[in-house]
Amino acid sequence: MRFSKYNTYFVCVAYLAIILLVFLNLNNSFFWDTVQLASGHADFYFSTNFTELLLPNEIDSGHIPAFGMYIALLWKLFGRSLQISHLAMLPFAIGIVWQLYKLCRKFIPEKYKGIALLLILADPTLLSQITLVSPDVALLFFFFLAINAVLKNKKWLLSISIFLLFMTSMRGMMVALCLLSLDVYCNVNLRNPKKEVLRNLVKRSLIYLPAMFLFISFNAYHYFEKGWIGYHKDSPWAQCFKPVEGINGFAFNIGLYGWRLLDFGRIGIWIVFFILLAVYKKRLLKSRQHIMLGLFAVALMVILPLNMLWAKNLMGHRYFMPCYLTFALFCASILFSDFVTTRLKYFLSALWIVVLTSGNFWIYPPKIAQGWDATLAHFPYYKLRSEAILYLDKKKIDFKEVQTFFPNTATLDRIDLNNDLRNFDNFDCQTDYVLFSNVYNVDDAVYEELLRKYEVVKQFEDHGVFVNIYKKRQL
Repeated sequence: MRFSKYNTYFVCVAYLAIILLVFLNLNNSFFWDTVQLASGHADFYFSTNFTELLLPNEIDSGHIPAFGMYIALLWKLFGRSLQISHLAMLPFAIGIVWQLYKLCRKFIPEKYKGIALLLILADPTLLSQITLVSPDVALLFFFFLAINAVLKNKKWLLSISIFLLFMTSMRGMMVALCLLSLDVYCNVNLRNPKKEVLRNLVKRSLIYLPAMFLFISFNAYHYFEKGWIGYHKDSPWAQCFKPVEGINGFAFNIGLYGWRLLDFGRIGIWIVFFILLAVYKKRLLKSRQHIMLGLFAVALMVILPLNMLWAKNLMGHRYFMPCYLTFALFCASILFSDFVTTRLKYFLSALWIVVLTSGNFWIYPPKIAQGWDATLAHFPYYKLRSEAILYLDKKKIDFKEVQTFFPNTATLDRIDLNNDLRNFDNFDCQTDYVLFSNVYNVDDAVYEELLRKYEVVKQFEDHGVFVNIYKKRQL
């Protein structure tokens, strides 16, 4: 099989696959953090007709809530439904493919750009996020848009991209800081006299001023109105921001971060990289493009987690997608270089796609926390949860008798947009029934208490995902 012969075919497959991924999941409910970041935020603006800017404390993440406003606006225009919510992701999903393809055209030889695009897009976390109503999909599009703007030195486009990153989330601001390093590398000659370098840096900083003005203005207003920035002590997710305990806690987070970079099949890309490094080390050092991409990938991996490593629970897989995909682009640029033999290209491409795709089937034991929104393995959950709720209704078990866990404690309306305002309370071992799934990632102590005091009366299981109905044991 010759990659060049099917180049156009591969590009078409990439666009078609991403579009189908959105359409095949139009009826899926909100999942994990999107229950708050998409549905909760959007519902507030939808119900208040955009008369208020700041969110209520119980759903306020400290971010500029532009994504929630975007979803709410589409609901106003086309109706409040799961289908409209998912279709809202389609422009960003297509935009990611478009911008990645432009990067492949720059860094990958013409005859291999199609297969390179497919290899990069195969990341399980990216594919999973595209199936959700996720602000991280928008963030990724703005990220790649900004990279292309830097490489072509399109100042206005870069300024707009950075502004949009700031509007997406706090993490978008950290991504913008990473992009600044690439911008300086590409567009400021640091070998010039110091005064000229300083003058160029000052001129370059004007590109970022609109975003900085937005950030300062919003947070100043937020602090003036609420007295806090980022999070507050009574926040539902305040536990996530608790500092790690000493050097051991920090070291644990570094190890966890390393795991994130390798998890869900990404270890396959690292294996490909180290094989290429071992075989072609001297050739890599001669390529300015490889050096630039490699340095930017390192900058992302170092800078992006800086505001996460200090806390106990800020290490979600999706947070590091810019790292995963930039490193994948870097690795693909080496793999498809002219100096790599055709046979090795085929072998390593096959290794890459097989191992990476297998990541969608990685399911850890119940006592090991897993990034369920970071892999397609969570797909069966939607059907299983619906079957469990239908079972409760058929058995006439009142929701007040059933407890559950995040993210299933929100109202059914917030999760399913079905106008059903019933909800389960959070588990405290005080009810007769418990609805539990392995996608909930509960603490070991809580899980052991559940198994000790309750027994399964109904199980729904599919491809490693289960939703169980438990009933309290009779003493």
